Amino acid sequence: MDLATARHLSELTTDFYRRVGPSFAATRQSPWPGWERVLRACGLAPGDALDVLDVACGNLRFERFLSRSGLTARVWAFDSCDGLAQMGAQSLAGMTYRHLDVVGALFEGEGPIGLEAPRCDLSVSFGFMHHVPLATQRARLLASLADRMRPGGHIAVSLWQFARNERLRARAVPVPGGDEGDYLLGWQGRKDVARYCHSFSEDEVDALSRCCGPAIREVARFSADGRTGDLNRYLVLQKADRPEG
Repeated sequence: MDLATARHLSELTTDFYRRVGPSFAATRQSPWPGWERVLRACGLAPGDALDVLDVACGNLRFERFLSRSGLTARVWAFDSCDGLAQMGAQSLAGMTYRHLDVVGALFEGEGPIGLEAPRCDLSVSFGFMHHVPLATQRARLLASLADRMRPGGHIAVSLWQFARNERLRARAVPVPGGDEGDYLLGWQGRKDVARYCHSFSEDEVDALSRCCGPAIREVARFSADGRTGDLNRYLVLQKADRPEG
């Protein structure tokens, strides 16, 4: 995919959430089953206290899940859809929300993007990586999450594999000039909105697992979520306690 196409797709997705954000958020209230497995993979249990970074936090349902899980979490959450975050922020304590156009930041510069947060114990990005148009940008986002990790901390991302589902694939339109796995998805039958979504292959999951170098190692990989229980592929990584060598 060329850079101009990638920018156009990013703009489409931004416009999609600006226009249908409330109706979209109304269907995204319950926690994902995979999140429980993420906590177990990270060795977290009720009563633990931790600092969390959430990039592309949406309506903050992961934060509500953490609160109900009995964890004491201080959270630094980032997104460009301020309205969605405000809708989800009620009754949440210990949270700092900051506006950030994450994909826009990935188009600029090199290295980790600027995330104004301290080093954390857990860094996540759920339901978002499939909106990042370029493989190099996805690797850079993962490196940005790793950059904010304390030694021994964990990173968890979800990677949508919707093209494996016949019903969802039938609704998806391949992106002209896009890469394999690049699609446009609409919303509730509307013809005037669409969002860019990438369906991940296992080879791409492998590449993301390796992209941050030997100091970041994979500790878990599993499928969960959706009616079929396998629409998201989760990747859980851990930062080394001390530098290699």
